[in-house]
Amino acid sequence: MGKLQIDHSSLKLNHIYKSSCAKGLKKLPDESVDLIFTDPPYYQYRAQNVKGLKNHKDVVTEFEFDGFNSEEEYLQFLEDVLTECYRVCKEGGSGYLWCGDDFVSYINRIVEKVGFKFRKVIHWHKTNPFPAIHTRKMYANSMEMMVHFSKGSPKTWNHKPVNEMHNFIQTPICMGKERKKHKTQKPLKVCIPYIEISSNEGDIVLDPFMGSGTTAIACLKTNRKYIGYEINPEYHAIIKERIYELDNPAPPKKRAKPKV
Repeated sequence: MGKLQIDHSSLKLNHIYKSSCAKGLKKLPDESVDLIFTDPPYYQYRAQNVKGLKNHKDVVTEFEFDGFNSEEEYLQFLEDVLTECYRVCKEGGSGYLWCGDDFVSYINRIVEKVGFKFRKVIHWHKTNPFPAIHTRKMYANSMEMMVHFSKGSPKTWNHKPVNEMHNFIQTPICMGKERKKHKTQKPLKVCIPYIEISSNEGDIVLDPFMGSGTTAIACLKTNRKYIGYEINPEYHAIIKERIYELDNPAPPKKRAKPKV
C-alpha cells in the first residue's frame, strides 16, 4: 500500500496559536512542516537564590515560564514536544533547538530517541553578556547552545560562504529597537542564517515556543511561512506589535540642519 497523502491546504499559515504546543501540535498533520526552529524554556534552576537581578536582560535567573518541578519533568516535557515535532516534520527536514549548557547533552540524546538524527551543537558567543558577579564566583554567562538535528539526511542545505558555515556565531544580545519586553529574546542575527541554510523560500517553519516572535519575523524577512504556538497573552501582544512594525516601518528621521 502506498503512503497516505495528506492534504496540507487546510493548514493555517503565518499564524501563532494561543495554545500550549503540547496540545496544539497534536492537531497538525503528519509531515506538514519543512523546518523546526525553536527556543524552549531552559529550566533555570541554578539561580533560584539570586536576588535583585530578575529584570536584567541577560542574567541567568528563574523565569515565569520555567515552572517545572524537577529535571525529570522538564526533560520529559521536551521529549513529548520533540516526539510530536518528529511526526509533523517532513522527511529530510531539519530542526534547531536552543538550550542552555546544563542540558545540551541530554537534549542530544532525546532528539535521537524520538527518531531525529543529531547533527551538531552550534555555539553562540554573546559579546556583551551581563558581567560576572564577584561574590558568586562564576564566569559570565556568555554562551548559549543550539542543537541541530534532522529527520534523515537534510534535503535542503543552502551553503553560505565557508567562513559562515561554522558551528559558532558571535554577536551581541538583542539590543536597541529590536529589543522587546521578553527576557530571553534571541536576536535575528543568530536565527536568520540557519533558517536560510535549512529551508527555502515558501517553506513552512514551525516554532512550538514563539516567545517574542523572532522566528515569525525571521520567516517574514526571508519569505518563509510559519506556524507557531505561544500560550502567554503578553508575548502574543509583543509578536503582534513586531509584525505591525515590520509591515509599517517608521519613516527615517530627518537630520536637523546645522546652525550657521
